[in-house]
Amino acid sequence: MYKNLLTIAALLITGFSFSQGSYSFNVSNQTYENLENATSLNDGEVWDDPEFLIPIGFEFQISSQTFNSIYIVAWGVGGELSPSQTDSGVLSILSPIAQDIIDRGFVNEVSESNISYTTEGTSGNRILKIEWNNVGFFDDATENDFMNFQVWLYEDTNTIEYRYGPNEIANPSDSYEGETGPIVSLQPSVDLDEGPLEEAYILSGNPANPVYNVVSPGEEYDGDVLEGTIPNGTVYSFIPATLSSEEFEAATVVLYPNPVSDILSVRGNSTGSKLSLYNSLGQKLPMVELGNGSYDVSALSSGLYLLEIRTATGTSIKRIVKN
Repeated sequence: MYKNLLTIAALLITGFSFSQGSYSFNVSNQTYENLENATSLNDGEVWDDPEFLIPIGFEFQISSQTFNSIYIVAWGVGGELSPSQTDSGVLSILSPIAQDIIDRGFVNEVSESNISYTTEGTSGNRILKIEWNNVGFFDDATENDFMNFQVWLYEDTNTIEYRYGPNEIANPSDSYEGETGPIVSLQPSVDLDEGPLEEAYILSGNPANPVYNVVSPGEEYDGDVLEGTIPNGTVYSFIPATLSSEEFEAATVVLYPNPVSDILSVRGNSTGSKLSLYNSLGQKLPMVELGNGSYDVSALSSGLYLLEIRTATGTSIKRIVKN
């Protein structure tokens, strides 16, 4: 199911036409080093479409989600990470490669592709490092193509890095499943039932100096991906924007109850801010204010809605579920 969502068609985004938060992008080149003294996740077992729970060792934030563990998800194709084990609801998706990868020893039933992790550093400055070592490609008929890559999560800045190591891709048409190169993306907040809630990011063009495509909900992406294999030593960094005090205030507004049936209360809202309610088609809806931060939503149909909270310098989006 989810393999289709990870293809370019998944980024033909329609629906909500606003976003919360943003990530800047940087590409650099650093010597790739295999992890040392790391904990093996597959522990010598062969794998295909694996599922592993990884303790991060600290609190990490993507968009409005904060978590201390992350999954290599079974509903992906081997290289996708998410704080959610299930393929439903609101979640984040980290995808250093969206093509179907596999243990190179799968056919012979002797593992040749270790997946491991380690958390390094001191409190406040720790880094979770996850490595896929010597992985093959499910669609590679030659069974010779391979790559190495890592994902790093930084405690101090909430930066996400995709790091790429030695590789050999002699059969790209099969290994890349008909694409010109790897599909590399970051989706900070997506509802798999309703669609993306925030900007999505996908790389295209020269892997050594890629184009950073920012795809807003409501926009369509034209389908380009990376053109060629990612060079050894390449590092892609996704760096979260720092919230201003006004944006932080908007982001900390509390809605309750949520899910809601009749009366929605909004607490923590600053004076002078503007609230706007949107349905799943991005259409603005009237709000029936009752006073004291309460709103009558009983007339709304069941489903997902977004409340936009706009201050002088910042905007936050809150998700509302109507019973």
